[in-house]
Amino acid sequence: MRRANERILIVCEGEKTEPDYFESLREFLSLHGADVVIPENLVGNNPMSVVECALQEYKEEKIDRYDAVFCVFDRDRHPDYANAVSRIAAIKMKGGGTLHAIPSVPCFEFWILLHFVRTTRPFESAEGSHCDSVIRELKKHLPGFRKGKGIFDLVKDRTEDAIDNAKKVEHFHETSRTDNPSTKVHVLVLRMREMAEKAREIK
Repeated sequence: MRRANERILIVCEGEKTEPDYFESLREFLSLHGADVVIPENLVGNNPMSVVECALQEYKEEKIDRYDAVFCVFDRDRHPDYANAVSRIAAIKMKGGGTLHAIPSVPCFEFWILLHFVRTTRPFESAEGSHCDSVIRELKKHLPGFRKGKGIFDLVKDRTEDAIDNAKKVEHFHETSRTDNPSTKVHVLVLRMREMAEKAREIK
């Protein structure tokens, strides 16, 4: 059973876009920074490094353990993606905390795209990052899109659409034999919303 005043840790692969999105969501939901921790110094540059950063922070936190730890990372062309997902599924956290993978295929920008359209068309690129093809599609809806800060404010009014689209894409992939494209970001967004609702009830 979850305690009323939950405390979670979010560790992101991206250095700007993802942390800023969740920090903005935290502020929008009036959640305290002590409850939803998004440390700037815990940033991995690939899925496995995100997992390692998250595990190290959980291990070192002595004052008030996290109830849940969320690892936010992309698949893109990372060779360690599958190993990171498997490791998260296999780990049993000491102290009662839970570890969760929040992957996006091919990248976090697919979650942003779902605010505008639902698609199950695979995103791939012959050269470079597969995310480039997602960004090209996203710019049809957000012409000035750039990785970095301020994304949440551009899409927050469409969050319900994104959640609904993400769930439907997830359902589609139950029989598609692929996960391109997909995202689990909605799972974390809903968890943060639940925390905010509980906080209001306590007040």
